[in-house]
Amino acid sequence: MNAAITPETSHPDFDILESPPERGKKHKWPAWLFLLIFSLSLGTISILNCEPSIHDTARVAGIAREMAFTGNYFIPKLNGQNFLEYPSLGYVPIALFLSTSNNPPDFLAVLPIALLGAATVLLTFLIGKVLANERAGLIAGFILATMSGFSILHRRCLVDPMLLFFTVLSLYGFAAGYQASSRRFRFLAIFYLAMAGGFLSKGLIGIAIPAATALLFLVVRRDFGAIRRLYLGRGIFLFLLPIALWIGGVWWLEGPDLIKEVVRQSVWRFLSPSAEHSEPFYFYFIPVLLNTLPWTPLPLVWLWYRRRNSRPEKSSSPDLLALFALVWFLTVFVGLSIASAKRTLYIAPLYPPAALLAAFAWTRLCGKFPKVKRLEIYGMAILFFAYIAVNFAILPSSEKNDSFRPVFDVVRNQQAHGPIYLCGGSESFQGAAVFYLGKIVPLCSRTDLMQRKFEASSGTILVIASFPGDEQLHANLRANGFRLLAEKTVRKIPLRVYSNSPLSNPLLSP
Repeated sequence: MNAAITPETSHPDFDILESPPERGKKHKWPAWLFLLIFSLSLGTISILNCEPSIHDTARVAGIAREMAFTGNYFIPKLNGQNFLEYPSLGYVPIALFLSTSNNPPDFLAVLPIALLGAATVLLTFLIGKVLANERAGLIAGFILATMSGFSILHRRCLVDPMLLFFTVLSLYGFAAGYQASSRRFRFLAIFYLAMAGGFLSKGLIGIAIPAATALLFLVVRRDFGAIRRLYLGRGIFLFLLPIALWIGGVWWLEGPDLIKEVVRQSVWRFLSPSAEHSEPFYFYFIPVLLNTLPWTPLPLVWLWYRRRNSRPEKSSSPDLLALFALVWFLTVFVGLSIASAKRTLYIAPLYPPAALLAAFAWTRLCGKFPKVKRLEIYGMAILFFAYIAVNFAILPSSEKNDSFRPVFDVVRNQQAHGPIYLCGGSESFQGAAVFYLGKIVPLCSRTDLMQRKFEASSGTILVIASFPGDEQLHANLRANGFRLLAEKTVRKIPLRVYSNSPLSNPLLSP
């Protein structure tokens, strides 16, 4: 294992990377605190007007709400049925926040996501500090916090922010352990335990990204001796322990088939050409460029400098940071491109290494053009206010059009106490029902509606989706005493609310 590389051994071009404390100045507040306040401010602002929408967010919010009111944190369930795309840990933070209220606001479902975003920014700062120095980490943290794709990810109720957090935590543990001259195992323990957390959040990808990045980094560095000093025996034990506890709990509750399904889902998404969201290998090129804005050009600057400087010092701390970030970025990009299932959402693990590469490039610009450094604070202020404008003026209006909330507000506002049924609809539709109504809602089919195979006592409410042109169905319901209370089209899916209660009152215009 290489000895720790201190800022004094870094490349002379990077003296500007040294933080003010390293130059002998004293500051009342640590620099990372300002980064934390900045990222928390952005995260809080971004979620103030969020609502679970037709996307995966409504489904995840429903699973987490059900987890909260049932107390079952081992097996994710969607409207009473096992939902086994991923293990349960990714839903747990959301469920814990939702459990604090009997009628939780939408804000509470995305608050833990914003906090995870701030924690991921701080971990990126720590990686930059460990592999280069404090200023490199701070720049990377500020860049990540304002990266478009990262910002959008952390204003949605999803499990991917949890996966990203554990991925960055794991790679921080590896980087810190690689640089440590003593007590190395405490950092490598983080590396292994966080990999387990990644698996428990979203399956095998939580293991693949940190493990492949760490291994390829050592291979590229030709530091094969470091592989033998990764404490593999103890590390594998730490890695398996939380996974074994989860497997044991699931096995005890429902048997081994659920565990097999989770593993099958991970492998199938990666290998099967028939996997959902299957796309060609070049699918990610444009999304990566767009979702790393406004910092996309900076890594190109770094590549240009690498070409100009053909003999960099191998011991250079900033070069070590750039190499680690580049290996991380390429490992994820190539792996995701090979996988069958592709969605823009999946590129989240690319954001931190892209931020580290952009920070590296920015320091090079400051080294060549010292006056640019003086504009940093103004640039951050401009980005901050632009961020506020986007999150208050643009995103909320578009997201509200995709929201199920108005429909289920109509259901909740009825004074009748009859049963509620869902008819048709997607997983997101069911998730929204559980999230907003706070209970498991029975399903019925069109045949059930036509043949009246459901309890139709006074006050029964039917929430119907995906039957847009079925006038026979709607005439049948009217003939049986049901009145239309509300109608809303969400992403071309018509939603209608009917009730046979004499107290029914239309609350939402078609």
